[in-house]
Amino acid sequence: MNVQRLPTNSPIDKILAGGLEYGVVTNVYGPAGCGKTNIALSSLLSVNDGKIIFIDTENNFSLERLGQLTDSEEILKRIIFFRPENWAEQVKIVNQLKDVAEKEKIKFIIVDSLVALYRLEINQENFHNINRQLATQYSQLSKIAREKNIPVLVTNQIYSTGSGKEDIEMTSKTIARYWSKALVELQKTDKPNHRVGIVRKHRSLPEGKRVEFIITKNGLEEPKFKLF
Repeated sequence: MNVQRLPTNSPIDKILAGGLEYGVVTNVYGPAGCGKTNIALSSLLSVNDGKIIFIDTENNFSLERLGQLTDSEEILKRIIFFRPENWAEQVKIVNQLKDVAEKEKIKFIIVDSLVALYRLEINQENFHNINRQLATQYSQLSKIAREKNIPVLVTNQIYSTGSGKEDIEMTSKTIARYWSKALVELQKTDKPNHRVGIVRKHRSLPEGKRVEFIITKNGLEEPKFKLF
């Protein structure tokens, strides 16, 4: 069976058998500056026709960075851009996505990040309600991916549970693991601009596959000398 995938135009494709799988939610998570937005930007360059939804909750979308990755301005005309300023706005936008996908020729959805505003909103009093809203957003994105047979990429943040590199967890771990068919963790290394991508969950690929990459002006590239 031939599984359709959208190339990320990065070394991450090596551990994802060619890219982001159509029809499911792929979740890329890691610390700030690890390359999550870079993967999102390089992935959207693979969409040759149709429109792309980009929800930017952290003000990370950069026209300058996109211009470093491509000299084509045509791609900008096909991006439907949202920038919610609070959790309530994000909830409203995600609720509208099904209608937008029906009206427009949507071929790819990116949410960068799904949990930034969630983390600002959640507290002990609203914990259950906000988690329910987050699960609903994942459910809506998953349904659109499945019904429209398109890839959906969300980025996620982490928090520390201890002092070591392995003592980290995804934000909203249980909800994210349930709704994401693919989980990719990004880690920083001791070398400047060097990162490691690791498959933490996938419905058809082995967990633990990893690849090293470098963030350069031209995009994400494999290093000449590898750590492993």
